[in-house]
Amino acid sequence: MTAPHTPLYEDPHIHERRWMILGVMAASLTLVVMSVSGLNVALPTIQESLEASNSALQWIIDSYALVFAGLLLMAGALGDRFGRRNALLVGLSIFATGAAVGGLAASAVQVIAGRVVMGAGAAFVMPATLSLVTTVFPPDERRRAIAVWAGFAGAGAAIGPIVSGTLLEAFWWGSALLVNIPIVILLMIAIAMLAPHSRDPHNTPLDPAGTVLSLIGITALVFAIIEGPNLGWTNPGVLIGFGTAALTLFGFVARQRSAAHPMLPLELFGDLRFAVGSAVITVTFFAMIGFFFLNTLYLQFVRGYSALYAGLAAVPVAVMQVWVAPRSSSLSDRFGSGRVIATGFGFIAAGFAVLAMATPQWPYLPLGFAYALLGTGMGITAAPATGNIMSAVPDAKAGVGSAVNDTTREFGGALGIAVLGSIITSAYQAGLRLDGLGLSPAQAAEARDSVGGAGQVAKASGSGAELIERAGVAFTSAFNIANGVSALLAFTAAVAVAVVFSPSREEAAARAAAGLSAPR
Repeated sequence: MTAPHTPLYEDPHIHERRWMILGVMAASLTLVVMSVSGLNVALPTIQESLEASNSALQWIIDSYALVFAGLLLMAGALGDRFGRRNALLVGLSIFATGAAVGGLAASAVQVIAGRVVMGAGAAFVMPATLSLVTTVFPPDERRRAIAVWAGFAGAGAAIGPIVSGTLLEAFWWGSALLVNIPIVILLMIAIAMLAPHSRDPHNTPLDPAGTVLSLIGITALVFAIIEGPNLGWTNPGVLIGFGTAALTLFGFVARQRSAAHPMLPLELFGDLRFAVGSAVITVTFFAMIGFFFLNTLYLQFVRGYSALYAGLAAVPVAVMQVWVAPRSSSLSDRFGSGRVIATGFGFIAAGFAVLAMATPQWPYLPLGFAYALLGTGMGITAAPATGNIMSAVPDAKAGVGSAVNDTTREFGGALGIAVLGSIITSAYQAGLRLDGLGLSPAQAAEARDSVGGAGQVAKASGSGAELIERAGVAFTSAFNIANGVSALLAFTAAVAVAVVFSPSREEAAARAAAGLSAPR
């Protein structure tokens, strides 16, 4: 039996099975990340089967992300206090329950309810996986293990549409949710057999006030970001969301400064590794989750791909992330993580620059090349950024550190969908020509609302082929603009990281955290 305060990685039995533990953690992580994007390809089928409105379809996707992001900090703190293995098992149980509710739904409202429950479960799973990986690997192997974890965290978003698309070829839409249940059962058995008990050895008291403030603040902020493009940024509900977020998050910061046992020690942001790592994750997932959302629309509505082919088209993204991410740790050790992250942003910028030139009739080869560049860049960028966040956090607070890492991912992804979605909607509406098609005002309004709406109108009008062609051209032009914005953002981030996080500053931050003086 290992002494209570002895690091888990010094237990020989845990050390022997550390790579198997990493495999189970990566699989658990992939499962919950897949659910962020996996159901996108099933939306047309859900709409037809359940007669769901566009608003209901939006909330089938957004409800998961909203609850997921809102609960992460709280879930990470609870995992630290009561045990990360327990948090993981409870989270998977809740996740599977939500999948059953949603997969067997007879109405859109029931699907949304199931997705809410799944999001709550995912919030406990994601930080628990990273904190367990951090505590079972010794310091000399930890960066590499975290890099593997980060690779699967990014790849899950690309794998989700592939799995869902494959299931939709043979089964009904509910299979895309119900498939999670047997996987969860297998994972829980593996966790019970392999994962050790891990928790904050100091039994730090919880911070109920901080927990409530963070939950309300993050949820309100993500809600306002999600609803802004749909209701309008000056809509009263959106403004109330931003106002509530500002007040509660300000209160959260004040509470963390004064609390004897803060949920999130704010001094962590004084560590350059933690601050830069959080910013890098936010920017990376702003661009990448926005990409997955818009790329699915481009492939299905402009290029006419089926759900399965749309998922398979993005395979290079997942393959390159899983292949590149583990190798980023050795590159960071050799060249410094700042340089590696800046290089990763360069790859991301190049991938988006290629997509900014896409046409409706492009062959797949340039698309696949762009996807490979994006996967490479994300694998190089996200892994060392995650490693920097966790290296700045003591093992006792691994759950909270992981939750911050995960919250920045969800926040960046929600912001990317909102901002890039707003850009593409405005550009699409401005570029769509409907003159001479003989559409009624109601049909014209539906066609202008979205490229999917144009497809529905085309089926019911006498100008179907012409409308589909015009909508495809307009959407592709808007797609180009959004990718151009993402390319510019990634290039700017590359320059910023290279300047702010140079090898000398990275070394100084690490020495300061270790309580050492700078070398003379």
